[in-house]
Amino acid sequence: MPAWVKRVQDVEAAYILPGNPDEEDPADRRDSVVIKYTSGDAGQRCTAMRALAGTEHGVIAYTPTGMAVDSNDCLSVDLSP
Repeated sequence: MPAWVKRVQDVEAAYILPGNPDEEDPADRRDSVVIKYTSGDAGQRCTAMRALAGTEHGVIAYTPTGMAVDSNDCLSVDLSP
């Protein structure tokens, strides 16, 4: 796990999702840091994570109400029931 993950607050869980070496896009081949947050906006969390991760890892943010992926410009998807 990258060291910057330890500085992130409001984390319920964090793990590495392995990249897919068969993908054409190099960004899809890299491993992604996945963080499940206890609160906040998924898009904002994703944007902050992307700034910390740089180009080494992809990032995926989950919050109680949404999720966002850096490969989708950190646009938040509503997961509300």
